[in-house]
Amino acid sequence: MWRFLRGVCLATVLAWGVACQAQGQKGLTWDEVKARFEANNPTLSAGQIGIQESKANEISAYLRPNPQITVGVDQIGNTTQQSAFSAATLTASVNYLHERRHKRELRLESAQKATDIAVSSQSDLERSLIFNLRSAFVGILQAKAVLRVATDNLEYWDQELKISKDRLDAGDLAQIDYDRLELQRIQFEADFQGAEVNLRTAKIQLLMLLNEKTPVDQFEVLGLYEFNDQLAPLDQFRQIALDSRPDLKAALQSVDKAKTDHQLAVANGSTDPTINVDVGFPSISQAYLSYQPPLREYVGAGVTIPFRIFDRN
Repeated sequence: MWRFLRGVCLATVLAWGVACQAQGQKGLTWDEVKARFEANNPTLSAGQIGIQESKANEISAYLRPNPQITVGVDQIGNTTQQSAFSAATLTASVNYLHERRHKRELRLESAQKATDIAVSSQSDLERSLIFNLRSAFVGILQAKAVLRVATDNLEYWDQELKISKDRLDAGDLAQIDYDRLELQRIQFEADFQGAEVNLRTAKIQLLMLLNEKTPVDQFEVLGLYEFNDQLAPLDQFRQIALDSRPDLKAALQSVDKAKTDHQLAVANGSTDPTINVDVGFPSISQAYLSYQPPLREYVGAGVTIPFRIFDRN
């Protein structure tokens, strides 16, 4: 009875271990590998943050200048009265810088084009990284195919050695010829071990790109590695390359942004006037001490235009 229970427990443990190993070695398709790469790659995440930062710059680029409010108290006349502020007058002024020649619009246009360049650069970065990822993925498929060929060659040569051993035992083959066949098996075994090493190396490269810590023995990919004889014309490949090259698009967008920046630089060379409005109120002494100040209420306006005579070397 105890032997039966022990055998059942041992079979259960072995079955559980085989199931866990099979689950750990579940192969990943190309779509799953690409999804993991896009989710875990820090370079792509940094690029997305850069795009968000560029979009935030669009908001700040179109902001108007803030008006400036100044409030002061001026002491005008003598202070022979009871209060030290008997002749004080309360004044207030508002200043606003008016930007000419569409500076705000040009800043916004430049920031928007910078965002377009960031998006194109991000697409080009993603294209390059996906290309490296695809190369590593195909490298694993190629290493698996080479390993299968090496395994088949080794198994086939073992069958040849088995037949040769029977011929040797029957006296149909010399011992030196059989030794030569065994020496040739070392080459097939070396090819097999080299294929295993290349497969592990290809898996390690893909794991590095995925930024994962999965053991190599538990990592597997699935995909087709077959020859396809349906080749498209060269002009079609060239057109596809031109349409899917975001780096070329980013270069054209940089030229367009440079033209906008030149217009903005010319606009920044213009003079921006500052419009100000001044208001004077009755003195504090008049409100609280019934004292008549030397000045009455007044309202004034002015425009400040800087002379840009030292803006040149």
